Amino acid sequence: MKQWMRAALAGVVFMGVGIVQATPDVRVEGLFKGAAVLAIDGQQVMLREGKTGPGGVRLVSATSRSAVIEVDGKRHELTLHAGIGGQFKEAELKQVVIRKNNNDQYLVNGSINGQSVQFLVDTGATTVAMNEMDARRLGLQYRIDGKESQVVTAGGVNKSWVVQLDSVKVGEIQVANVEAVVVQGGFPTQVLLGMTYLNHVKLQEQNSVLMLEKKY
Repeated sequence: MKQWMRAALAGVVFMGVGIVQATPDVRVEGLFKGAAVLAIDGQQVMLREGKTGPGGVRLVSATSRSAVIEVDGKRHELTLHAGIGGQFKEAELKQVVIRKNNNDQYLVNGSINGQSVQFLVDTGATTVAMNEMDARRLGLQYRIDGKESQVVTAGGVNKSWVVQLDSVKVGEIQVANVEAVVVQGGFPTQVLLGMTYLNHVKLQEQNSVLMLEKKY
């Protein structure tokens, strides 16, 4: 009888252990007013305030600076790229989240050779491209070091120079030795983040949000 009771109790304990759920791993990948892009156990979702995502993770509030999430009844305030959970490793993060602006463009701040630049993400551009004024501001000796070429623009055929950039960086994703084109005159009006950089990242677009992730 005692042995039967022990077995029954053991079964109850075993069943109790079986229903315990691990806390999900959550990482903040994008912050906006009233919404946030979260990675929950590796799944990327965009939540608005008051909505619940996978694993019961609820977004309580969000600003451009931080997000308050609720997991298992506990609230956590997280800044961009911060996370909770046993598998979260901040050092491995190589991801950038860009929200589309009112002109349906993806603009993002970054740098070229350590100098600040605002990029327009353009998957139709074969290379990183800029006008002469931007090139001079960045200190590029494109007429001396560059290889003279030509490009076709909306205004016709323009002279250009193919140059090699030491580095192009967006967020924490830096790529070395990136080919770029400097176009004579004032076109393009924005520095284009073209495929000589974008070929080194994974692109994912969802709900007017573009995510860049470093390829390893």
